[in-house]
Amino acid sequence: MTHHPYRKPLPGTALHYFDARSAVEAIRPGSWTTLPYTSRVHAENLVRRSDPAHLTEYLTQIVERKRERDFPWFPARVVCHDILGQTALVDLAGLRDAIAEQGGDPAAVNPVVPVQLIVDHSLAVECGGHDREAFEKNRAIEDRRNEDRFHFIDWCKRAFKNVEVIPPGNGIMHQ
Repeated sequence: MTHHPYRKPLPGTALHYFDARSAVEAIRPGSWTTLPYTSRVHAENLVRRSDPAHLTEYLTQIVERKRERDFPWFPARVVCHDILGQTALVDLAGLRDAIAEQGGDPAAVNPVVPVQLIVDHSLAVECGGHDREAFEKNRAIEDRRNEDRFHFIDWCKRAFKNVEVIPPGNGIMHQ
């Protein structure tokens, strides 16, 4: 295991943790408690996942609340609804086409982190709740109206690694 200056053993266990507080405090003592919660989340993400050679530079941006340099973000997953998520998948499919045209392996183009695409933005209520088969009828209408789009989303689910699709009819996601 390579040495990481902020990877520390959790006393009494065989576990380790990444001490984001110590990393931030090494830059400016007392600054951890002044950081907004989201900045602390960013700091921990950087301590855990970024190249230690650049860690101080990245954390300094957070501590000093500057925007001069970008720093990496490594989310555990990306959850998106079908409309915006489909746009990103169209871009990835287009990138695959471009890679193939240049003689590359299109299957090498995949999302870097797991993506969950939730299909929930196309249901229209045509049949009212008094009809015992309203849900099934509305879902059938949704499938018919969105046949091409749903076909593309299904292809993406099979073609890309790291893409999971929560199909229509399973609820709604709110951001």
